[in-house]
Amino acid sequence: MIHRRRGFRLTLTAGACMLLCSCSLLPNSAAKKKAAEAAAETPRIAVEIVGVDGALARNVHDHLSVTHKPCSVSKAYLAVLGKRGEEEAREALRAFGYYDPTVTASVVADSNCPVASLVIDAGQRVKLHTVEAELTGPGEADEGFSEKLKDIDLTSGSGLNHGDYSKAKQLFESVALERGYLEGKFVKHELRVNPDALRADIALVFDTGPRYQLGEVRIKQEPEFLDESLITRFLEGNEDAAYDASLVSNHHLALSKSSYFERVDVRPRLSSPENDTIPIDISLTPRDRHALDTGIGASTDEGIRGRFGYQNRRLNRFGHQFETMINGSFIEQKLSAAYRFPRAHPIDEWLSVHAGVRRREVDTFTTIETQISVTETKRRAGGWKETRFIELNRQDYAVSATEDTSNFLSPGINWRRTVTDNDLFPTRGYDINVELKAASEAIIADTSFLSSLISLAWIRGLPWNSRVLLRGHFGAIWVDEFRELPPSERFFAGGDNSIRGFDIDTVGPVDAANKVVGGTELGVVSVELEHYFTDTWGVAMFADTGNAFGGDGGATGLQTGIGLGVRWRSPVGPVRLDIAHPLDDPDNSFRIHMRIGPDF
Repeated sequence: MIHRRRGFRLTLTAGACMLLCSCSLLPNSAAKKKAAEAAAETPRIAVEIVGVDGALARNVHDHLSVTHKPCSVSKAYLAVLGKRGEEEAREALRAFGYYDPTVTASVVADSNCPVASLVIDAGQRVKLHTVEAELTGPGEADEGFSEKLKDIDLTSGSGLNHGDYSKAKQLFESVALERGYLEGKFVKHELRVNPDALRADIALVFDTGPRYQLGEVRIKQEPEFLDESLITRFLEGNEDAAYDASLVSNHHLALSKSSYFERVDVRPRLSSPENDTIPIDISLTPRDRHALDTGIGASTDEGIRGRFGYQNRRLNRFGHQFETMINGSFIEQKLSAAYRFPRAHPIDEWLSVHAGVRRREVDTFTTIETQISVTETKRRAGGWKETRFIELNRQDYAVSATEDTSNFLSPGINWRRTVTDNDLFPTRGYDINVELKAASEAIIADTSFLSSLISLAWIRGLPWNSRVLLRGHFGAIWVDEFRELPPSERFFAGGDNSIRGFDIDTVGPVDAANKVVGGTELGVVSVELEHYFTDTWGVAMFADTGNAFGGDGGATGLQTGIGLGVRWRSPVGPVRLDIAHPLDDPDNSFRIHMRIGPDF
């Protein structure tokens, strides 16, 4: 076994700076720019509004003709602008329900530039008395329609706002289109205002008419490159379903997320329905068949890590794909290849055949692993993703003073569910990952075992721009002969995603020589509190505790790491830099940990 130097290891990563180049403008463009700059520098008449503020003052300001007039206007024109400003202000006030304001406008000629002044007494506001907003016709019982109408901001007793009335009308019409009521129309739309009584009444009655169905989906490929049956499997809506704009959006999203298409255009024929249905036109252009994948990153567990890969996005008309990848870091090097093809729901269901070789070297063990596997992903109810696999694995390994070779044929299954309000920077969410794996001496295995692992993560936003993060990893292995179990199947603790303050996989049961050999049980929990001072920068405090237990080694008790960290919400995702102190390891005073990537 090759031993790596222990102790403190800090990885520095360098970022690449992008240089922006500028081009010269054409002569006529330069002239236009100079003219615009000159106009912007021309002194303008200042406007002062006294007596109202907020949205009311802004609306008055926007309605005034005098606004932004140059200082050079004639005195005669100034008088006209001042008189006109009174009526313009009254019109702006009426839009907010003030029908009897007192407005005094004046324009004072200053030695440098005139100043327009409006003194306003808005008076009493007209209030809404009765508000009638109803659906009639076949869509009256459509809860989806009614639910969206709850956004109408018209309530009895509130101040009249003509803009809110217009928005309410637009909402009826837009929801009707979204839900396929193409013949919907108002049978009554009235705003009756009695300024003397300071009262207004609104009546909005909308007859939905019949609801159209989702029509034929017509797919056009330029050029034709995929079997149409594969494309239709991306589309989750049925042709005989009631029309809903969200179904069209889902079609666009599903196709856009696929690696097959460079451009996706999905358009419902709202203006030309056919036989009470709304046909959908989909236009697709292909992405390049061949692609290279390169990347570089860093963490304190792995040091600098990089990848280089090749992918053929479509080997044939049925969407089969091939990819090969080389991954390398200080502790792990891997060469892999995969052939995969889409299943019933190609958004997230695939069948894959993988083959690869991997070398992994950490302080506690070294292993060289050759593997062939078959994997199938399936969607399950409730948002769960199921992955079933069977792998044939051969490992040459060294752990402590033991060097051996193992062979296993291991079937397994994994279930995962992730719910989050934001993929990169969530304030609410959770992640559950459960995996079961087994092998039997009766079928290509050096020893029989059953392994289970549960990983949990939970995030909640707190007041004052803070978050709390809870994390846990729990596992158990039932095995006939622990010594025959390769290190990759045993449990270890320590590292960036385990117990910070300790090197990766250096915590666990030890043998007679005090070498960590791993265990058959795992229990690690973590609590972390973050607070952001700005939208991008924050700090954190955390505590991690746990260990691996069981097996042939001696227990080392709970190990705990505590520390502080800096958080940066970078354009590519969160960056975490932590300083952790291992409470139970006298040989280390602290350790620096760095991680880049999303929380889940």
